[in-house]
Amino acid sequence: MGRTGRRRSGDVFLGRASRFAAAAFAAALALAGCQPVATVPKPARGGTAIEALVGQASVVNPLFESNESTRDVNSVIYQGLTTVDSQQSVIGVLASTWTVSPDRLTWTFTIRDNVKWADGQLFGVDDVLFTFHVLQDLEYQQPGSDMWRQIGIAAGGPNQVVFTLKAPDASFPVALRVGIIPKHIFAGMAPDQIAASPFSSVRAFGTGPFRVASISPLAITLDRNPFAQPQPYLDHLVLRTYPATDPQAAIRAVLVGQADLVGGIQPQEVDTLMGRTDLTVQELRMFTTAFVALNPDGDGKTYFGDAKVRQALVQAINRQKIVTDVLAGRADSDPGPIPTADWAYSPTAAAKYQFDEAASAQALDAAGWTLDPVTKVRTKAGKPFHVTLVAADSYPNQGVGQAVAQQLGEIGVQVDVKLLPASQLLQSYVLTHGYQMALVSIDVGPDPDQYSLWHSGIDPSALNFAYSRGWGLIDKDLEDGRSSVDPAKRLAAYIDFQNLIADAAPAIFLYSSRYEYAVSQRVHGVHTNKAIEPYGRFQYVTDWYVNTTG
Repeated sequence: MGRTGRRRSGDVFLGRASRFAAAAFAAALALAGCQPVATVPKPARGGTAIEALVGQASVVNPLFESNESTRDVNSVIYQGLTTVDSQQSVIGVLASTWTVSPDRLTWTFTIRDNVKWADGQLFGVDDVLFTFHVLQDLEYQQPGSDMWRQIGIAAGGPNQVVFTLKAPDASFPVALRVGIIPKHIFAGMAPDQIAASPFSSVRAFGTGPFRVASISPLAITLDRNPFAQPQPYLDHLVLRTYPATDPQAAIRAVLVGQADLVGGIQPQEVDTLMGRTDLTVQELRMFTTAFVALNPDGDGKTYFGDAKVRQALVQAINRQKIVTDVLAGRADSDPGPIPTADWAYSPTAAAKYQFDEAASAQALDAAGWTLDPVTKVRTKAGKPFHVTLVAADSYPNQGVGQAVAQQLGEIGVQVDVKLLPASQLLQSYVLTHGYQMALVSIDVGPDPDQYSLWHSGIDPSALNFAYSRGWGLIDKDLEDGRSSVDPAKRLAAYIDFQNLIADAAPAIFLYSSRYEYAVSQRVHGVHTNKAIEPYGRFQYVTDWYVNTTG
C-alpha cells in the first residue's frame, strides 16, 4: 500500500543546488557513455563446491533423519510439499496451492504438474500418499510418527491430496516440509527395508537439485539432478565429513582450501576466520530458544512454587552479559519463549521483567527469602535457597550454566551446576521432570506455535514445561493461536501468550542462538533467509556458482 498525505517540498521541485547537481550528474553520464563499459561476469553452469560437515550422515532418506548432517544432505536431494520463505510465510514447493475448510480441519493440497524424479519418472499424488502412509505405518518408529497416525490422508480431486485433522492447526502446512520419497522405488518395502535400501544411501535421489553420485567414509558426492526445477549452476556438490569429536577439522579444511564452506562454527571460533580476505562469515539468526526451566513440583516446590520468586530470579539474570561473556556476543538476548527472529515476537512482553538486581533482591525479601549475613545465602524458615541446575556437558551449556549460577549467587541463591551427557539430561531429567532447574535449548522452528512445549494438556512424559495449576489462560492463547488461520488473530494470541508467560515465569529465558557460516570467495550466490534452521542454508543452493561467463 502506497503512502498517502501532504506532499513534501522535496517531492515536487529541485532546489538550485539540486538542479546544479543534476546537471553535473547528466554531464558525467554523457562522458561515461564515451568510455568502454566493463561487463559484469554472469553465473555459468559447471564446477564443484565443497562443504565441510561435522559428523557423519546416516540414512539418506528424509523419513529417517537422525542428525543434522543427514538433514543437511537430504535437504538438497528431496523436496517437501512446502517450505518457508524469507518473510516466514509458507509457500509451495511440490504443492502449487492449498485450501482449508471453514472448520479448519480439512486441508486440500494441489500437487504441481510436470515434476520429475531424478531418474526421469513423473512425480505425482501417489508419491505423496505413499510417503505419508509410511509415516503412519505402525512399524515406523521414528519421532513424530504418533502425530501422523492421528491425521487422515487420502486422494482428493484430480492431482490433490487431502489431510484431515482431529483439531485445527494453523501451523500444519509447516509440517509438510518433510521430503517426499519415490513410490516406484520403495513400494512394497517395510520401513526398515526402506531405511536399509541402497536408494536410501549410495543411489538416493528425489526431486531436489542434486542426487547421490557416491558415498565414502570421507565424503558424499552429489551430482546435478538433470530434471530439477530450477537447475542448479553447480555440476557437483561435495559434502566432506569430519568427526563430531573434532569440529575444528572442518574449519581447518576451509582455511587450507580443502573445502569452500563450513557452518555451525562456535562463537569463540569465528574470530579466527574474521580476518581472512578469502572468505566471509555470514551470521544468521535462528529459531532456537535457550532457557532455564524452573520446576514448581517435587524437590523444586519449596523454591519455585511462588510466581513472585520466579519473577525475581528472572530479574536477577543479565542476559546480555551471558551473551557477551560466554557466546562472544554472537547470540540474541531473548527474554521470552518465542525467539526474537520470529514474526510473532513481542518486545513489550520481553521488557516486563528486565535485569534489575536490586528489584530482584527486594522481591525475594518480600517473599520471605532473606539473606543470611554469614553464609550470604538466602533462607526461609531455616531452609537455605540451595538448588541444582542440570545441563548438557557440551558447549556452550557449561559456560552458560556457570554464568547463571554466578549471577544468582550474587543475590544469595546458591546453585550447583550438574553437567550430564545430553541424552541422559533429556531422558532421566527433562522428560521425567526430575529436576529443580534445567538448562535446555530447543529449535522451535519458524512458526510461533508452541503448543507442545507449553500447553498443560500434553502428555506429561513429553517434552513439555507447562505447569499443572493456574495455566488456563495460557492454554487458551495457545489454542487460539493454533486454531485461527488469520495472521492478525494468531499474532494477538501469541502476544498475549508471551505476556502471560512473562508473569508466570516458568523459566528464565536467556538467548536465541545465531548460525555462523563461513563461505569461500570462490563460491558465489550463497544467500539465505534472515533467520534459518541450520539446514536452511541450502534452500537457495541452485543459485550457488563457481564459474562465470561474459
